Amino acid sequence: MPSLIDKSGNIAYIGQLSLANFVDWLITFCLGAIITLLALLLGGVRPDTHVLLLPLFACLVVLHGLWLAVEKEQPKRLSSVPVIFLPLVVWVWVNVTWVSPTAWRGWYELIYALEAVIFLWVLVNNVRTRAHLWALITIVISPAAYAIFIGFYQFFQNPAKLANAYAEYGLSLSPEFLGQATGSFADPNSFAAFLLILLPSFLIAGLVPRLPMILRVMCLYIGVMFVISIFLTQLFWPLVILLIVLLILPWVCFLRPSRRVWGSLLSVSLFAIAVFLQAVFLPQFNTRAVQAMAGEGEGVRPVLWQEALNVTLDAPIIGAGGGSFSAEFEHSERQSLAKLPMTPHNDYLLILSEYGMLGGLLLLLPSLLVIWCAIRHWRAEPDRVKLKDAKGAIMPPAKFFLLIGLTGVMTFALCLFSSFVFYTPVLTLYGVLFFSILVKSSFRRRLCIPHSGWMRLGYFCLGIILALGFYSISASRIEAQALELHARQRLDQIVEQGVHVSGNTDLLDEVIELYEAAILLDPDNVDAWIGLSAATCQQFYQNPGSYRATGARATNYAQRALELSETYWMGWAQLGIAQGLGGNDAAAEVALARALELAPNNCNAHYYWAAYVSHFKERHSEAIESVQRALEINPNHAAASKLQQKLRIL
Repeated sequence: MPSLIDKSGNIAYIGQLSLANFVDWLITFCLGAIITLLALLLGGVRPDTHVLLLPLFACLVVLHGLWLAVEKEQPKRLSSVPVIFLPLVVWVWVNVTWVSPTAWRGWYELIYALEAVIFLWVLVNNVRTRAHLWALITIVISPAAYAIFIGFYQFFQNPAKLANAYAEYGLSLSPEFLGQATGSFADPNSFAAFLLILLPSFLIAGLVPRLPMILRVMCLYIGVMFVISIFLTQLFWPLVILLIVLLILPWVCFLRPSRRVWGSLLSVSLFAIAVFLQAVFLPQFNTRAVQAMAGEGEGVRPVLWQEALNVTLDAPIIGAGGGSFSAEFEHSERQSLAKLPMTPHNDYLLILSEYGMLGGLLLLLPSLLVIWCAIRHWRAEPDRVKLKDAKGAIMPPAKFFLLIGLTGVMTFALCLFSSFVFYTPVLTLYGVLFFSILVKSSFRRRLCIPHSGWMRLGYFCLGIILALGFYSISASRIEAQALELHARQRLDQIVEQGVHVSGNTDLLDEVIELYEAAILLDPDNVDAWIGLSAATCQQFYQNPGSYRATGARATNYAQRALELSETYWMGWAQLGIAQGLGGNDAAAEVALARALELAPNNCNAHYYWAAYVSHFKERHSEAIESVQRALEINPNHAAASKLQQKLRIL
């Protein structure tokens, strides 16, 4: 019986029979597990699901340190390309720490950036063989099958179906997304970006002669499923990117000019037929098209982009601060929307508005350098090579991987124009994956490091220290964000249903405990302090006679929030509510006026002001005017509508 191990100590496909190779396989599977779990857990957009992945990132750092300790390569070489992104990470940290008025939100962006850099560093320096890379690619594309299945089920069977998030409480799909495929994500935009980023890889694998014919046919079939799923999202911006991809791919996959032209014509024809069929047989498609043209839905993007440009022009070099776009939009005197946007749906403008031209250059220049070098290497590679004892020719592996990496990165870059990719961690990691393929295929490992026995032990110890440091810094903030989000949603539900008014105090007490736990984990979380103040105000219904003591506690919490961020309008609004509850009308009016000054086009700021001045008969007209302004901004504001009816009766 032949041995599985050859004379050189290699196992077929697995590689060298050594501890270093074993650890490299563990790293490969850890990388795959991170990106797969993120893709299955709503893309990691919710902090409570993202908490589950932080231990895997820490484990990845430890495994990398262990690999450096056991790898016997002499001299020991690493890639220096990830190092050129370290100035960007340093600038994000400096910006969040000293510039941002919403530092607690900027920290989440910094954590996501650290995760991306860890993923890039480990993937570029490990996953050493093609077997490792093929295994990783196979693992990371596997969630697409589940995502597409869920997307079809949502569109044709149950529009309210939501992928599992492993949260401690039930989640429901946002009503605005009903009837649109969201796959394993919580919104169709992320699902469409996910499909677009992966689509070129399948089409290239099916069109170019590299893989066996049966695999090429399967890849084309999967590509068709991707295209159909993109149409099921019922969005328009993905169709523009899809058309660009379908036009370009024939020119990089085929050699003959005639095939390139016919391929592009066929792609455009099939695309036009698909759009026509949607317009004829899906009435909601036409409805959404009308809404987009009227400035609703997707049509709101120009408003967000214009405001992001205005914020950038206000601080063009250093930006407004990490995590500050939503706060800056609330403070805007130029724009107003019924629903507060977290991002401008354009990550280039997000970076420029928050981190300025300095942050944009620190990200774009290294990226463009890698892409330029990758294109040069791709053009230098032969288009086809002939195999011995076989008919025809195939694309060489280096050119094949470069083509997949380039198209993946280019599609990722196009998605940055119209979606919030950086706020969906799994999409960022898919972009890092394709970018890493370019680095591995275009750059040699030139960074030599010592390989003595003590240095190897030092690498392992350093990996443990870095992993523990990253986890201790990240976990507390992400867990605090998860608790704050959970408490905020439960508080809104309690207030809407009036449970605390009925005499059931247990639910409100649980919400207060959640806010207190969030503050213990992250004392700088301003949203948690404001939420704790709001929840404390609701305790008035438990004992109305102690309104002064309740108002004093709520005031202290709101003042703590303002100490952390004195320009945050919600802090001033909550301070005014708490002071009004405690009977300090003069201070309450000053605080609410300051909130309205900071957010002149925010519907809630106008509502709070109207609710306050409505208690004074001589200011009845002022209250009516303010509540009308709130309803102009958001006609669906239920509390403002009730207040308006009450004022009309009085």
